[in-house]
Formats: sequence, structure tokens, C-alpha cells
Amino acid sequence: MPRPRLFRVVCALIALPAMGAGGVVVAAPLSYEDARIELHMVSDLHKSGEAGVGKNEFEARAADTLGYPDLTVNATQVFGIKTGSLATPLGPIDVNLNFNGPRSSINSTWPIYTGGRITATQRALDAGVDQAKAELAVADEQLDLQLTQVYFGVALTANVERTRKAVLEAADRHLDRAIRFEQRGVIAKVERLNAQVSRDEAARDLVRAQRDREIAQARLQRLLHRDVNIEPSTPLFVINRALKRLPEWLQIAERQNPILAGFDAKREQATQGIAIAESKWKPEIVAFGSYALIRHYQTLIEPNWIAGIGINYTLFSRTDRAKTVSAAREGLRQVESLQAEARNLIDTAVESSYRKVEQAREQFNLLDSTLSLARENLRLRERGFEEGQATSLDVNDARNALAKSETERAAAAYDFVVALAQLLEAAGQAHSLPEFVQIADVQLRP
Repeated sequence: MPRPRLFRVVCALIALPAMGAGGVVVAAPLSYEDARIELHMVSDLHKSGEAGVGKNEFEARAADTLGYPDLTVNATQVFGIKTGSLATPLGPIDVNLNFNGPRSSINSTWPIYTGGRITATQRALDAGVDQAKAELAVADEQLDLQLTQVYFGVALTANVERTRKAVLEAADRHLDRAIRFEQRGVIAKVERLNAQVSRDEAARDLVRAQRDREIAQARLQRLLHRDVNIEPSTPLFVINRALKRLPEWLQIAERQNPILAGFDAKREQATQGIAIAESKWKPEIVAFGSYALIRHYQTLIEPNWIAGIGINYTLFSRTDRAKTVSAAREGLRQVESLQAEARNLIDTAVESSYRKVEQAREQFNLLDSTLSLARENLRLRERGFEEGQATSLDVNDARNALAKSETERAAAAYDFVVALAQLLEAAGQAHSLPEFVQIADVQLRP
């Protein structure tokens, strides 16, 4: 059985310090799927999202016991004297009471009815957890899209570099032939000079392609927090078979896009905010009790214990409760409007990405025939040069046309992969790109 993906990634991380011959760091091959797992392990953005989820979960769990009674212990040191006289039928009685002494009691209050405020608070906090999870999912989807652009960007630049290297090798061979032909008097010096210019131009193009590949690799290294070069082992690909129809993608986005899930959570919080605001118009009923632990210094009117039920209703509040309710309702209306706008933007992104996928596939397939024609044209031009029927410029033009076709074909494959990743991200499915890699029927060699 194959090893678990996580195990492979851990092994890759352990092997990072491995050195090749002569102390040169060996580039580590890495598939897209393993790179995605690794990215989610090392990404600070992902860690921040996880911390946000944990924070909201702890806050929600802390509110689970809001409906429970609380229990407190009170201890005080009292100083005071009461003097006076009481008029009685038997005559006045002098009163001289000394209140000095400690007091201690156990006290409890239990909210029996709060107008729905406790339940609404708990539901709002639970919705806060859902929102944090949705935000984490959005961040992960964006990370997956970013990885796709950077990872396959390395594959694209490597493909271009390989093409430019082949062009330079062909230009070297052509220059060698031109030198031999010039020495034999078959061609003029100007033809050999044209071959030399073409060869130097191919060398410059190769250097440019190498620098582009190094820049792309550096971006991938930084994204994965690595200190060594990474060789992508998953090639650029194209899927010629039809994907799901556009209405199906729109339905998937409606159900699974985490942005919309986040708005659902925000709407629930706003709804519970209305309930909390309306609870301020309602009475509160609480049960209470107190038990004296120190009775020696109690006065005659202080009870040993006391318990009861109380009701509290605010007749006038410094805060306009009606305006508070109206503000909460406007908050709900704001969330609903933003959610409708987000849904429209997501539908637009889905449709746009879907059409980009189709466009990239069509461009890739059209370039297949162009590539075949360019190869045949180069073959004929090279034969014509050998027979004196074509010039060095003709051969160079044919070679550049072939290189252009190969580069455009690789770019079309890259556009297809990125457009597919954008489509999946808009539908909340960016994590499923490895599944599409498995069903690809066209792959460009890495």
C-alpha cells in the first residue's frame, strides 16, 4: 500500500538538508498534492485562521453555562456603632449596638428568565465559530489558488527553458554546418554571419528563460518556507473531456463556497443581535439566596439565610431601546445585501472562469496542429539550406516559429490549469485540483 501523503511530506522535510556531490544542495522533487499539504502545514495565514477558530470556539464554550446559577463567597470586616433610644410603654430604652466584626456569606443568583438574551447570545457565539471556520476555508482556498499559480508557474518556466535550450542546441548545429559550408564555398560569408547572430540570440533567450525559472522557483521556495530549490514533479496538464456544465458549477458554488457560508453565519449573528436588543424590553426574573457563615457579630435584623425570587423591569433606560432594535435590524439588512452582492460576484467568477477554461483548452488544441506544421516547416527549411534553396534567416525564422508554438502551447496549458483552479476556488472546491490532475488526458512532460 502507498504511504500516507502526510508521511511523504514529513520525509521530504527531513530530507531537506541532504547534500549532493561537492556540497551542492539537491533540488527536491515535489508533487502538487504534497506541496499543498506542506503549504497548509507551514502557512502563517492558515495558522492564523486556525487560531481564530480556536478563539471563537473557546468563547462559545465559555457561554454554554450562562443559564447556570453563580455562587460566590463574600467576606467583609464591618466597623460601626448604633446609639439611640426606643420609646416603649414602659419608658425609653437606650440602644447602644456595636457592629464591629467580620461578616461572611455564600451568595447565589440564578437567571430564570432574561427575555431570550442568554439563548440569543449563545447562538450568536456559535455562529461566530461557523464564521471563523468559513474564513479559514476561504483562506485555504486562496492558498490553494496561489500555490497553483506559483507551482505550475515553475513548470511553465522550466518548459520554456527546455525549449530555449533545444533552440540553442539546434542553432549550434546549424552554425557548425554553416561554417563547414562556408569553408567549402557552398554559402557566402553573410549566411554564416546570420547563423552566428541567430545562435547568439538563442543564447540570450536561454539566459532569460533560466532567470525566469529561477525567479519562479524562488517564489515557490518562499511560499513553502523552504531553503532549497524545488522541482515540481506534477506536469502541466489539459483535460479534453467535458467538465460539468455551467449550471452545475453555479449550484456547487451556491452550496459550498465558504464566502457564502460565512455570510450565513453573519446573518445568524445579526438575527440574534435583534433578539438581544428586543430582550431589553422584557423583564428579568432571577432566583437568589444567601447563607451567613459568621453569625456571632450579626445584628438582630440580619438573617442567617435568605432566599427568594425577584423580577426586574427597566422603566426608563439611558439608551434608547427602540433605536437599538432598529440598529440591529439594519445590521441584518446590511448583511443580507452584502450576501446578495457576494453571490452575484461569485456567480460572475464561476461563469468567467468556466469560459476561460474552455478558451484555454481550445487554444491548446489549436496549437497542436500549428506545432506540427512548425516542425515540418523547420525540417524543410533545414533541408533547403543544405541544398542551397534556403538561407540562414529562413532556418532561424522557422526555428523561432517552432519555439514560439511550443511556448504558446505550454502557456495555454498553464492558462488552463490556472483557470481551472480559479473555477474550483469560486465554487469552493480549490482543494480538489489533485483529483483533476489524476484524470488529465494530456500532460506536458515535466
